Amino acid sequence: MMGRVIHTGQVVIDLTLRIEAIPEPGGDVFADESSMAVGGGFNVLAAARRMGVETLYAGPLGEGPFAEAARRALEEIGVDHVGPVAPGDQGYCVAMTDARAERTFISTCGAETRGPADAFDHLEVSGDDVVYLSGYSLADEASRTALERLAGRLTDARAGCTALFDVSPMVGSVPMSSLERLSALGPIWSLNEREAGLLADRLELRVEAGDHAGVCEALSGRLGTVLVRAGEQGSWFSDGGEACHTPSIPVTPVDTNGAGDAHSGVLAAALARSVDLTTALRWANVAGALTTTHFGPATCPSEAEIKALV
Repeated sequence: MMGRVIHTGQVVIDLTLRIEAIPEPGGDVFADESSMAVGGGFNVLAAARRMGVETLYAGPLGEGPFAEAARRALEEIGVDHVGPVAPGDQGYCVAMTDARAERTFISTCGAETRGPADAFDHLEVSGDDVVYLSGYSLADEASRTALERLAGRLTDARAGCTALFDVSPMVGSVPMSSLERLSALGPIWSLNEREAGLLADRLELRVEAGDHAGVCEALSGRLGTVLVRAGEQGSWFSDGGEACHTPSIPVTPVDTNGAGDAHSGVLAAALARSVDLTTALRWANVAGALTTTHFGPATCPSEAEIKALV
């Protein structure tokens, strides 16, 4: 039986700029290209839908032009919004990509951060579902409380679902007590190499810089199931033992914005389809790599494109 992907994070508007380099303080540059698109959690949702899995968005949507753009975009890809309506308009993110394909973000907080504490109390989750959790949800009190309540309810009910926790750069600053509450759910902790280093430092784990297998094993020893993503180098996965490496594919990146989202969306969808973890990680790595070869945030390849290169 195929499960669903249930996204509890934030859909925002991406204002993307392609520039030669980030200006120094007080500097002024013109963008080579610019665009506006629905982004944030939408990128994960779009990736999951490209894999043919039923996908729900349980996070808040506001009322305003940005929120309406988000609703239309969700409808176009066949994602039902089952979350609350919050005051104000959706927030936005200025995503700057330089000539090295490196990205820099400046974000605002909008309706996606103003959901009520009981935002997820109505969610019905089955054992076949994959629940996507975002570290950004821990950045403000209201959404943090809502996510902790959901995690507690699923843990107490022994729902048996798979939880995929994309920790985000917020892992360096969110309350450790919140991370501990989410850990009771037994999620797959998904981190890029920078986030893995931040969390290892907070947990006072001694690992060498660049030792992806080592940091994966050290984090897994404290947290359980851990996935460390390292771009073109692939990913490392540990469930308490020796880290297993899954390779990626060589590409020439032009825009890394949305690569991690594509990885998470494809991984969540594959797990909802009961694909074995080794294959699911390979699909996710290829999806993340191919995403970097196109400009824009929601550029996840199709399932056929992924399988052709796996």
